[in-house]
Amino acid sequence: MSSLKDNFDEKKDALGKAYDHKKKEIQEDIAETKQSISKGVATSKKAVSNFVRKLIWSVVILGILAGIGYLVFANMNYSVGSRAGELIKISEKGVVFKTYEGQVSLGGLTMTNNGKDANIGNVWEFSVTDKTVFEKMDQLRGKKVILTYKEKYRSLPWRGDTKYLVTDVQAN
Repeated sequence: MSSLKDNFDEKKDALGKAYDHKKKEIQEDIAETKQSISKGVATSKKAVSNFVRKLIWSVVILGILAGIGYLVFANMNYSVGSRAGELIKISEKGVVFKTYEGQVSLGGLTMTNNGKDANIGNVWEFSVTDKTVFEKMDQLRGKKVILTYKEKYRSLPWRGDTKYLVTDVQAN
C-alpha cells in the first residue's frame, strides 16, 4: 500500500509541477500579449495624434488661404464710375471701425405737404475712405455734386457699410 501511496504522491508531484509549469507559460504568454498590446496602443496613439495634428494644421492653412482669397476677391473693383446729385448727408459712423458714410439724392419727385418738402426718389448710399474727400463733402452738403466712385464686390467693415467707395467729389 505504501508503494501505491508513493506512486500517488509521485503522480501528484508530477501533476503539480506540470500545473506550475503550464501556469508559468500562460503567465509569460499573458505578459507578452500585454506588452504587444501596449506597444500597439502606443503606436496607434502616436498615429492618431499625428493625424489629428496634420488635420488641424490643414484646416488652419485652408482657412488662412480662404480668408486671403476672400479679401483679394472683395477688394477687386466691380465697376468704376461717377454719379451726380444733391449731397443729402455725410457722417462719420462706427464703434470699432470709424467710417464715413453718405447719401446723395439722384433726383425724383419732390412733394410739399403742410409746408414740408418730401423728396420721393432715388437715394444712393456710399462710403468714403479718404478723410480729405470727407472734409470736401462736409463743405458741399446740400449742394449738387459729382461723385467719382469704385464699386467693390463686397463691403468690408473697415472700408464702410456699402460696396460703393467714393474717391473724389466735385461741385456741380
